[in-house]
Amino acid sequence: MNVNELRIGNYVFTDGETLNDISSPCEVLGILPDKKIAYKAQLELLACSHEQVTPIPLNSDWLVNKLGFKDNGGGYFQHEDFNFFLFHVEEDEYYDCYKQVPANDDTGDFKTLQHVHKLQNLFFELFDEELINND
Repeated sequence: MNVNELRIGNYVFTDGETLNDISSPCEVLGILPDKKIAYKAQLELLACSHEQVTPIPLNSDWLVNKLGFKDNGGGYFQHEDFNFFLFHVEEDEYYDCYKQVPANDDTGDFKTLQHVHKLQNLFFELFDEELINND
């Protein structure tokens, strides 16, 4: 994974963090000088190579149950506190992100995303607020 994509507070998977053979999300605490990633898993502070880090794919579970989005149906998700929408493009497995309600004339500002950490970074850039895991 590209270290330049990560910020403190991003959620990622690491090779070493599994529970019953299921990957557990970890929170990035920092980037160390040797490009190792410092992270928190469960109650431990650990570090690993950036090559052992993988992005978490965006899905409805993460959006609704962990990041505070509301499922509006029809593939649309809305953040409950901000004018920010996502539309799930199922056939291509990505989400279009809109800062405003998508307009019929396609003039809404949007970006295409597939991973949780990139959604966190975009959200922070737009609203100067962290998108945190409510889990």
